[in-house]
Amino acid sequence: MKSKILICLLFTCLINNAAEAQSQLYRTAIGLNAGYNYGITLKHYVTPKNMIEGIANFNYGPGLTVLYEFNNRHPFSVDELDWYYGAGAHVKFINGGRANVFYNDLRTHINVGIDAILGLEYTLKQIPLNIGINTKPELNFTADNLLWFDGAITVRYVLK
Repeated sequence: MKSKILICLLFTCLINNAAEAQSQLYRTAIGLNAGYNYGITLKHYVTPKNMIEGIANFNYGPGLTVLYEFNNRHPFSVDELDWYYGAGAHVKFINGGRANVFYNDLRTHINVGIDAILGLEYTLKQIPLNIGINTKPELNFTADNLLWFDGAITVRYVLK
């Protein structure tokens, strides 16, 4: 029941803010997350200043990170440059064995934790491309490495 209410609330926010969010340089962008936890990133504005980002990562096994981010426009007086910060959570299924630096056994380990993110992104106006850099510390609840610092360079195709 709670998940249905959450889905309805999210859908309502997306519909109500559709016209207002058009002032952003983009509405949705998808691309590559090139960091230690490499994978695919999808970023979507839910309001003109708030985004949801999902990162599907594949390092040592599949994982998913979901972040809620706050956008701050035009640092250094550059129109296409934004900086953002936010927080979220992750779940990762870490395969042991494959030269894994965390686990020596062959079992699959579940890693659950919370994340923070701080980054800069630049959106090109001439072509539908968004380039960014971020740092993303993780606090893991179920892994031997309690605190982990990740960072990435992102390249996304802007869907508008």
